[in-house]
Amino acid sequence: MYKITKDDLAKKTDAQLAALFQETSKGLAAKGPDLAAAQSLVCTICCELARRGAKPS
Repeated sequence: MYKITKDDLAKKTDAQLAALFQETSKGLAAKGPDLAAAQSLVCTICCELARRGAKPS
């Protein structure tokens, strides 16, 4: 579920990144076996948004 690369994120629109951020953030609340992957993806999304000059909502 969380196998997304930096290149994949770079190809997404700001709206797609925001939606992915929201979805992944919900995964963090679940604290399931994918917690580390979800944390990593949130961090990677934030880095991509910062590169673009946007802030996650």
